[in-house]
Amino acid sequence: MSAAIASRAQGPLSAVFRQAFKGLRQSGRIVEGPTEALPSAGPSQKADWGRILKARAGVASIYFPFMGTFLAWPLISRSVLDGQMGRF
Repeated sequence: MSAAIASRAQGPLSAVFRQAFKGLRQSGRIVEGPTEALPSAGPSQKADWGRILKARAGVASIYFPFMGTFLAWPLISRSVLDGQMGRF
């Protein structure tokens, strides 16, 4: 195989590798994050603590009872089946 044919055969493949390497470098830059402060788009907003606390209370009112039941099922089943295991 001549050198001219070999270089033409590698041309499209090397372009693919260049594009892949460029994508890897760009993804590394994205993970690295900005090195300078981002400009402010407008004035800062005040925290809406009432909305935040209401949302957290709603999640807690569902999460803790269900997780407590799920984690306490051995204790609940022991008290329900106490003395009843021989009957089955």
